[in-house]
Amino acid sequence: MNSSSQSWLRRLSKLTAFSTLFLIFAGALVKSHEVGLSVPDWPTTYGKQMFAYPISDMVGGIFYEHGHRMIATIVGFFTMVQAIWLGFSHEQNWLKKVGYFALGTVIIQGLFGGITVLYFLPPPVSIIHGILAQTFFMTTIVIAYGLSIERSKREDIIWPPKLKQGAIIIVGFVYVQLILGALMRHTASGLAIPDFPLMGGMWIPTFSSNMLNNINVVLFEMDRDLVTMGQVVIHFIHRLGAVIVTGTIAYYLYRYNSIIQKDKLVRNTFWWIGGIVITQFTLGVVTVLTERSPYIASYHVVTGAALLGICTLLSFRINSKKWNEWRSH
Repeated sequence: MNSSSQSWLRRLSKLTAFSTLFLIFAGALVKSHEVGLSVPDWPTTYGKQMFAYPISDMVGGIFYEHGHRMIATIVGFFTMVQAIWLGFSHEQNWLKKVGYFALGTVIIQGLFGGITVLYFLPPPVSIIHGILAQTFFMTTIVIAYGLSIERSKREDIIWPPKLKQGAIIIVGFVYVQLILGALMRHTASGLAIPDFPLMGGMWIPTFSSNMLNNINVVLFEMDRDLVTMGQVVIHFIHRLGAVIVTGTIAYYLYRYNSIIQKDKLVRNTFWWIGGIVITQFTLGVVTVLTERSPYIASYHVVTGAALLGICTLLSFRINSKKWNEWRSH
């Protein structure tokens, strides 16, 4: 592949990654506004081919749901072109396989999106749909980094083994936290604990009938649906996960700060992560205090995805030696 073609493929990989992040935001808006069934048929939109549906009719919930479908189709097209381009390129086989995996993932993701509509938004399918979105986003980061100039020119740095492991642990914790977030959103547990920093009027949750009663009294006054203890537990675990993720990142940043400072890219990546974590934590609090404002809740979702993406990038940058060894096979 000549340098010009490789340069354009590199640009396409970055466009696909950023487009996927925007797609996650669009999907979050659909859920936050609870308009997943505003277009009741699939793959058509009110009997019309997707791109033939009149823009003038995209109002209310249709704007969010149909818009989400259109963005998803565009991202799918980018992914297909990227996979074909990689297949005909001189890139290493592992990168071609990741491209094919990304294409397969986005196809399955689209099918799950259709199933959620046809079967009236069953929570298990919706949760899988959300998890696949995050998984697909990670693959776009892998491809973009694999094609990047940085990866090809980056020198191996001897990082402490525990810091290398820590970078992978952080990615794992963030990924699990996003799964918990999807579980919370699709089980209507977003306001199962409607106060902050207290939880059901308590600093330390007891998960007792008294706590559940306190919560449901507040929800009744807010004119919200009452919740079960299971929903309260799901919400609490998500809050606990946020504390664990934040604490883990803070620990590694503090513990290895002097070493991190030696590499500009890793240092900047860590500080970006720190800034995103603070933003994400704040958005989570504001989501509760605003009674799950649709836009705030959606920003919370997409910021979580951005955190996963940049943590994935950090892991590659710190584990560059292992990365180079793996890609050489």
